[in-house]
Amino acid sequence: MSNIINRQDPGTPPSLDSKTLSTTEYHLSTRGYAVIEGFLSPARVSELKTIMLDAVDRFRPREGIVQSFNDKYQIHDLLVQSRTYCALLEDYRLQQVMAPHLGDHWIMYAATSSSIPPRGTNYSSRIHVDSPRFHAGYAFNMGVIWTLDEYTENNGCLEVLPGSHHSPETPNAEIFEAASVKVLCGAGALIVFNARLFHRTSVNETAFWRHAMTMNSCRSFMKPRLDWVRMVPEAIAQDLSLQARRILGFDTRVPTSLDEFFRPDSERLYKPGQG
Repeated sequence: MSNIINRQDPGTPPSLDSKTLSTTEYHLSTRGYAVIEGFLSPARVSELKTIMLDAVDRFRPREGIVQSFNDKYQIHDLLVQSRTYCALLEDYRLQQVMAPHLGDHWIMYAATSSSIPPRGTNYSSRIHVDSPRFHAGYAFNMGVIWTLDEYTENNGCLEVLPGSHHSPETPNAEIFEAASVKVLCGAGALIVFNARLFHRTSVNETAFWRHAMTMNSCRSFMKPRLDWVRMVPEAIAQDLSLQARRILGFDTRVPTSLDEFFRPDSERLYKPGQG
């Protein structure tokens, strides 16, 4: 399925079995989303959650910037703050799931936490898609969610309109309400979905926070939301696997001088053969 080979995190399984992959592919192509339970170990979930809680507590919105207030429960730079979050990108199972849809050389557009406060919600509660582009049968972006808490009926789980990624039309609220389903799963699950799938975060009706980590992936020729190559500290980036560095954009950098442009293929900033 993919010819990208990287070192693996010894704490995670090296690959997904053929049954899981075929089931995931079928659900992604038909209803537009799939769930892989037990993707992260309880210990990994606990570590990621601890880091996220600290980041949410420390975040301060920018005065006068509306979006920074909208995103106060959605941290955009956890990968910059933590090697542990960057390590999620070293997992070869991501390559197995993403490559059939975005090509072997896909990269990360955005990586954002999703925390829902008790009796509340966050900016993702609106009905929306994560990719404005529609081309029948061709995915520009795919979404990934690592659940750090159980997704239940009433704690702010993902709510989707199955099959809506097949249509260029935007469903109205009445259609969405009538046909949407809530995606229920345990903590440590991986939810994968076509970014053209209409969805929202439901309201957390409980007395407890609900936490998750999300990633929007895109084709190698597309621009990411943030310049991850410059943002991720060098000490973290140098320690990452080839796969993780590629996902961050290290293989799709644009030269800033002719000295950087005229280099042997092995040293090119924008690696050849990536589409």
